[in-house]
Amino acid sequence: MGAAIVIIIAAYTTISLVKKRGRLRLPPGPPSEPLLGHYRVVPLDAAFKQYNEWAKEYNSDVLFFQTFGTKWIVLNSLRSATELLDKRGANYADRPRFVMFEEMGWSPTLTWLRWGDKYHIHRKVLQPPFTKSKVGEYAGIQRRQALICCKGIIDNPCDWVSSVRLFSVAIVLKIAYGLDVDGPRSPWVRLAEDAANAVGKSGAPASSIMDRFPATRYLPDWLPFMERLRYARTWRPAIQDITRLPFEASLRDMDSTAESGSFVHSRIRVWQKNHEKGLPNLFTLEDIKGAAATITIAGNDTRKAQGEVDRVLGKDRLPTWEDIANLPFTKLVLQETYRMNPLSPLGIPHASVADDVYNGMFIPKSTIVYPNVWAMMHDESVYRDPFRFWPERYLPEDQGGNGEPLPIGNFGFGRRICIGKHLAENSLLILLATMLATVDIDWPLGPQGRPTPFEPEWSFRGQAIVLPFKASITSRSAKSKALLDAETDVL
Repeated sequence: MGAAIVIIIAAYTTISLVKKRGRLRLPPGPPSEPLLGHYRVVPLDAAFKQYNEWAKEYNSDVLFFQTFGTKWIVLNSLRSATELLDKRGANYADRPRFVMFEEMGWSPTLTWLRWGDKYHIHRKVLQPPFTKSKVGEYAGIQRRQALICCKGIIDNPCDWVSSVRLFSVAIVLKIAYGLDVDGPRSPWVRLAEDAANAVGKSGAPASSIMDRFPATRYLPDWLPFMERLRYARTWRPAIQDITRLPFEASLRDMDSTAESGSFVHSRIRVWQKNHEKGLPNLFTLEDIKGAAATITIAGNDTRKAQGEVDRVLGKDRLPTWEDIANLPFTKLVLQETYRMNPLSPLGIPHASVADDVYNGMFIPKSTIVYPNVWAMMHDESVYRDPFRFWPERYLPEDQGGNGEPLPIGNFGFGRRICIGKHLAENSLLILLATMLATVDIDWPLGPQGRPTPFEPEWSFRGQAIVLPFKASITSRSAKSKALLDAETDVL
């Protein structure tokens, strides 16, 4: 019976596509399997690399796939992503339905919402605090946490990961909920870490069997091919906790704290005033909870950068925000980091609102669209020696560079571009500048007591997550350590 249903769905989909496209062809792609389509053809791990290989094999920057009636394309060049997701943004502003994330228990969050009234309400509520002109209000929080992070890395180099986690969690929880995180062992850090692991290792968004064939979410999770359903249910408590517990703690604090500038407090007060006056509220308490969760989840060269920092700062102080404009090479180091290992190699998928045609290829309505950001940033026609970390590549040729373009796509495309981009970049810049001024990081020492180069391991099932590794970490100098200790002592 189940096989018959699958055959009917596949046949209906094929007939519909033929009728709609007329003489137009679908984008090319690898051969599919009977009944299953491309479900087993696309690898679960590092699919973005295989998509890039297929793009070369079929000489096409757009590839087509389908499984159980679900259609998706992969854009492997910046040209195709810009044309479709930016220039034709109105037709690609939708999201697919994230069935697996529903099973994981996500509240409505801007990242996953379909295009429509609910999406526009969430964006209207979230966007004002994160405009380029407004994120400066969080500069004090970001610099304070950068100092704490660098001190933690130096004082406990064997557990540098905890200090980095604390940095990111402390900033977003303060901004979103007004909550203070008192150290790397805080339960809030563990809560955020669990949620990040749950999402980061869940596979590319909208790629599970449940997303491809939603009815399978009702099958028993012990079936061998329902691994992703088991995963979703295992991690569901972590997702529910990160959306519920900080929100509830923030509500409890409202009566006992002074006026707070946190996102939740400000939105709740607006909601309460409207409610007391009998005025309609465009957003519900669940909308506020989901929007706050969006904030929580939204993450020879070194010596040259350190030399730049030393020239700007001297030896008697640590970086401030006024220094960032005078650190152009430091900014290029951050851009090259974006390019080498984008956090979401396949981005967050879009979905087409209506039929479309690109370079003679037919793209049906409701097609899921993955921008292969990793492929774009390793395009050999754009970036020479793309697997080499070389920040100078962006400099003009008369300054020793190649004049290559800065990477695009880390924060999304078109009408779904991440509204937290400016906040994230500011956090990373002040942390990078502070690390360059205070920390020396080298290869770990090997058996002979000498620095031993190695290649860090990564998890690519979903987001790109570097696995913890050992490194030789010391303070740059006694002077920089004294400055760091002095500033953190008064925080």
